Amino acid sequence: MSNLVRFEKVDNELNILRIGGKSFLPPDVEWPTNPNGEKMVFIFNIPTNFLNSTLQFNYPKDQVISVFTTYNREDYFLDSIVYNGDIEELQNIKNGYTKVILHSVASPRNDADFLISAREIVIDKEMNEFNDYYGSLFGANPVFLQEEKLELASYQFCMQIYGGDFPEEFQDIFYLDDAIGYLFLSKEEKANDVGVFFVQCT
Repeated sequence: MSNLVRFEKVDNELNILRIGGKSFLPPDVEWPTNPNGEKMVFIFNIPTNFLNSTLQFNYPKDQVISVFTTYNREDYFLDSIVYNGDIEELQNIKNGYTKVILHSVASPRNDADFLISAREIVIDKEMNEFNDYYGSLFGANPVFLQEEKLELASYQFCMQIYGGDFPEEFQDIFYLDDAIGYLFLSKEEKANDVGVFFVQCT
């Protein structure tokens, strides 16, 4: 069963399940840029120990999965991060408009032009048919997907985040504040294919 989540303000540098804050990306790993040469914004910090214990993944212990996305306050970018089932959209995502990286924990850093204030993702309660709000949730099955037949058989759903749940100044992180970001992670550890992150509009 999927779990609804809530968000609580925390320190930007805590190694917990959170949106925003600084990344623990090692100094020898280049900060992700998209094909346009723009530095991507760090949006998720996910400790592997948490994933392994809650969703039964089998990632290396004491590491972190970091998720990055294209973001621009002046130019349109939604089409670069959307995936509704079209193979060209998925290829666009995998070409580097979003990025999912598995890595060791290093000193906190932020090389992007933007820093989202950290919010801890707190697992709240199991979702049921009486819940009115299904925006942000963790585990089991995604909701609000516009197309169920996505080419994601080798991935397992991890979590989804509603754009409106980001801090106010970043509620356009997915361009539209009512868009939802979906994170699917590889069922097996793969150095160059940890997962895929994409956006759909509600």
